Amino acid sequence: MADQITSWADLQARAAEILARVNANPRLGRAAAANPMLTLGRLDYTLDPEARVAIADRLRLGPAAAERLADLRREVAGLAGRAVDPDDAEDVRHLLVELGIVPVAPGPVLDTNPPPWRPGGTGPDPLRRLRDQHPVLAPLLDYRRISASRPRFAPEPVFTALLDGEGWAPVTEVVGRLQRGAPPSVER
Repeated sequence: MADQITSWADLQARAAEILARVNANPRLGRAAAANPMLTLGRLDYTLDPEARVAIADRLRLGPAAAERLADLRREVAGLAGRAVDPDDAEDVRHLLVELGIVPVAPGPVLDTNPPPWRPGGTGPDPLRRLRDQHPVLAPLLDYRRISASRPRFAPEPVFTALLDGEGWAPVTEVVGRLQRGAPPSVER
């Protein structure tokens, strides 16, 4: 039976145990550096669905940015009248159609993918030109800007390749600090 992690505090309490298990397997250490969330699953931990997003945001972006993203998700949901996953291009596309911002009609499909991370900042957001079309776009764009301020975790195929030893990376040990981090700048 998998051991469940229900909150950030719960993850902090298990940090030493998790890091010891990761460091016992060099391949898992490399994979953990690429995606710590998938690593938890490989170690037979499950994450409470409500805590999963908050934990992932905090691991990737730090506490201030994670809190700001949670606030922005709530704001987007309030303006949209439903929960919206700002990181899911299809969910964002459906929202824009529902709100009448983009047409359903055939033709060029609007790129709703989140802006890419680039060293030193984010790439351009394809939704920026729609900013004044509906109040939901301001918090949605802010969310996407903050989320793109750091690289996303590696997708499962990359994680699996590292775990299987197919990739090469000079990682010999993983250390972690789940107290205070250096989050990216977050404007409120």
